[in-house]
Amino acid sequence: MLYQFKASDQTELTYYDSGHGRLVVFQHGFAMDHRQVLEVWPELENIRLVCLDTRGHGLSHLGHPNTLSFQRAVSDVRELIAHLGETPFMVGGISLGAALAMELTRDLDIQRLVIARPAFSVDGDTSHFDVFRVLRDIFRTKPRDQWATCLEQHPAFQALQLTAPRNQETYRRLLEHPRLEELMIWMDALETEALTLTPEELSQFDCKTDVIAQNKDALHPAGLAEALAQSIPNARLHFVESGLSSDEAYRESMRGILKGILAP
Repeated sequence: MLYQFKASDQTELTYYDSGHGRLVVFQHGFAMDHRQVLEVWPELENIRLVCLDTRGHGLSHLGHPNTLSFQRAVSDVRELIAHLGETPFMVGGISLGAALAMELTRDLDIQRLVIARPAFSVDGDTSHFDVFRVLRDIFRTKPRDQWATCLEQHPAFQALQLTAPRNQETYRRLLEHPRLEELMIWMDALETEALTLTPEELSQFDCKTDVIAQNKDALHPAGLAEALAQSIPNARLHFVESGLSSDEAYRESMRGILKGILAP
């Protein structure tokens, strides 16, 4: 079921809430919404799944563009948890959602953390977002009827054909995203501020942590996931089906990994 609540800045946000039992808060990635989580979520009993549509995504409003930030999005999830009146036993997420979940560990006493296909690292390296930057420049400098052609002709985009073809599809679909302008505002915000955890803080994590990596995924480099798993004490590293596999093979692989993590 979908529900609404207002963040402290009065922005109306939407969240998915279903099931009964141990509370899990699991966040979607950039340009996605709660449906991305549902596509990979296994059928489980005794689990209550909550996923907030990050502001500017899904059915959640953006709020004032000048106040948009990564930390504002972290606060939104924190405020949702307060609204629910229960601390989750597990938080996690995919890509941007994984970064939000990691940042929340500063405030929440949780038992489990799941970092799926992380895109943000503690060293601040965002070179794997270069095609996003190309797309943003095209969006802001070219007529709409030239967007697709300009993207297809860019060398950085073409290079993905052999190394990460599913990433190419992600960029193509983004050109048709109904909230593309708001997503570009989000990209500007993420250029200014993203994950603020330090290597020292990672080394002090005391919750059980699972990191899910994917090969052949230029947006979510496997090396980044491996580095996080090595930095967090006793973290377990899993590999989902590679970026060369079909969408359904990837989803089924994610379901299997998550089911193994969440099984009693």
